[in-house]
Amino acid sequence: MGNPFLIAEDTALKTLLQGMTVGDEKTAYRPVKVWFGYPDVEVRAQEFPFVTIDLIDVIPANDRQNSGYLYDTDNRGTVAPEAGFTYVYEIPVAYDLVYQVTTYARNPRHDRALLYQMFNKFPSKYGKIAVPNELGTEIGYRSMFVDGYVKRDTFEDSESGNRRLLRNVFTVRVVSEMTPAVAAQRTQL
Repeated sequence: MGNPFLIAEDTALKTLLQGMTVGDEKTAYRPVKVWFGYPDVEVRAQEFPFVTIDLIDVIPANDRQNSGYLYDTDNRGTVAPEAGFTYVYEIPVAYDLVYQVTTYARNPRHDRALLYQMFNKFPSKYGKIAVPNELGTEIGYRSMFVDGYVKRDTFEDSESGNRRLLRNVFTVRVVSEMTPAVAAQRTQL
């Protein structure tokens, strides 16, 4: 079975971001880890560079909302179509999911390599991510938009002196939906 609303989009976004690598004068190939939230040093090692994903807002997309019913013959891709048999369900509730995706690096070459890869993964107005349906039987593509980008480099005090922390912060909006049946189940929990 596939992941439900929010979890499916989280998983799809993390899947999109995994597989990035960087290189430098010491190491030609260094994998970049992707985390949900900033790595807690007590829980996991902070190995630079890395990327974090944070869900920062869930906005009802009233401007995209329709009402009514959908009709299909294969129950959202889960059964073989039968002649004369139709499944009926309500139109999903529209949401915009807003994520903050941040890259962290210490080396300027790593920072630039990550920035290049991020701009290719988030192509402004025409991005998309592959999200499986809740039954895990079909893949749908959600539109994805970069709503903002900010460079947030800082210096950190440490025992060995000031160290650079190179950060790129992307605000990404994913167009999503939740089926009314799932919404009804969630309110009964």
